[in-house]
Amino acid sequence: MIDVEILIQDKVNALWKEFSEEEYCQFAPNSIAEIPDDGLVFIGINPSLTDTVKERLVKDNITDCEFYKLSYDKNTNYRYFKKFFDVSEQTELNWGHLDLLYNRETNQKKVAGLLKTERGKDFLYKQCMITKIVLDRIIDEKNPRIFVVNNTLARDLLGNYHTEKPKIKSTHWIGYDFIWNEDFGTYVYKNNAFFFTSMLTGQRALDNGSFQRLIWHINFVKNKQIE
Repeated sequence: MIDVEILIQDKVNALWKEFSEEEYCQFAPNSIAEIPDDGLVFIGINPSLTDTVKERLVKDNITDCEFYKLSYDKNTNYRYFKKFFDVSEQTELNWGHLDLLYNRETNQKKVAGLLKTERGKDFLYKQCMITKIVLDRIIDEKNPRIFVVNNTLARDLLGNYHTEKPKIKSTHWIGYDFIWNEDFGTYVYKNNAFFFTSMLTGQRALDNGSFQRLIWHINFVKNKQIE
């Protein structure tokens, strides 16, 4: 397992102190604690915030980042992860999950709304730079794996997208340059395949046909990587 908590804990807590007066920092940040060394990585945008969690954070006066581990029990994990289990089972790959941001917010429009102010953009950018530390650790050119990005804003924050290798490195947010790979039929970064999809659960989730095509495509790339 890759220990995400050790990599980012101090940095995330320091960032929340820097922006402590802002409304979007009134609740403690949240992050996955670890990611498997191999297999699929599902990338989302940020953790949700339920009324129950709000009450607990306020009651216990929690201000530092909370870290959680997945139990990998299909019957007990949050329903958001249900489709991840399905993909994992049908591709015979381990899986892990990582959000690019740490601020808890269920309303995605509020997250995107931070881009409308300079301070909000700075807050998002600094979170992305912390997450980049984790991504740089798990994206290994010599041992490629497969990433599924199931959020539109997450796709934008990751970098730029090209049909061929650019002459100038991207400085767009996290700053990865994704190159279209005709053999894989998707974008790659340092030999790692990236699939960009809509959400896998919820009202805007992929339809069943598109979901099955995603699974077929992941298996296709997995076999190509083995060759």
